[in-house]
Amino acid sequence: MHLRTRFLLPLALVAFLAACSQPKDAIIPADSATWEKDLLPKIQKLSDDDRAALAAYLVRAKMGEAFGGKTMPLGTTVGQAIDQQKAFAAQQAVKAAEEQALKEKLRKEQEEAAAALNRIVTVTLLEKKELAPNYEQRRYSQEQVFKIGIRNGGDKPIRGVKGVLEFVDIFGKRVGSVAFAVAENIAPSQALVWEGSRDYNQFLDEHKAVWNLEEGKFTTRFVPEQVVFADGTKLGASQ
Repeated sequence: MHLRTRFLLPLALVAFLAACSQPKDAIIPADSATWEKDLLPKIQKLSDDDRAALAAYLVRAKMGEAFGGKTMPLGTTVGQAIDQQKAFAAQQAVKAAEEQALKEKLRKEQEEAAAALNRIVTVTLLEKKELAPNYEQRRYSQEQVFKIGIRNGGDKPIRGVKGVLEFVDIFGKRVGSVAFAVAENIAPSQALVWEGSRDYNQFLDEHKAVWNLEEGKFTTRFVPEQVVFADGTKLGASQ
C-alpha cells in the first residue's frame, strides 16, 4: 500500500505539470521583444493551423496597437488568442462572402441594364479621322475626330444618351475608346449624328492605338451608361 502511494504521487505530479505546460496555456508576454525567446519555445507543439492562427493574431494585435487601436489584454493565453483569431477569420469569411454576393448581384444588374439599353439604342461609328495642326484654323495640335450615329430603337422619345464606344482590333482586344454624351431629342425610329474631337496625345497608348487603326481592321462596341427619356425617366447601366 505504501509502495503504491509512492508511485501514484509522482504520476499525479507529472500529469499536473504536463497540464500546466500545455502550449495553449502559456500567457503571451506583453513585451513583443520577448516573444521569440519566451513564447516561441512554448508553441512548437501547436498544430500548423494553430500556429498560423496565433501568428495572425499577434500581427493583428501589434498593428492595432501601432495605429492606436485596442491593445492585447494582459494575461491573454495562447489558446485564447487562437480562439479569437479563428472567430475573427470566420467573421471575415462571412463578410467576404456577403461582399462577393453583393458584387455579383450588382454585376448581373448592370449586365441586364446594359442589355436593355442596347436593345433601345444602336450606336455605330460613321467616321474616324486624324487632323494635323492647322494654325490658320486655330488647331494647334493633332486631333482625333469621331463621327457617331445614334438610333432610337425604342418606343419612347429620347432626350439624351451617354456611353463609351470601344475600339476592338482583329484579335478581339479592346485597344481604345471614346466617351460621348448627347443631349439631343431623338424620336422613336429616328437617328442623329454626333461629332466630337480630342487632342491627340502620342504618349497615351490608347490614343496611339486608335490613331493607327486601319479601316476594315477593327470593329466597335457600344458600352452604354445612361439613357434619359423625354418623360424624365432614366435607364442606366452604371447606376
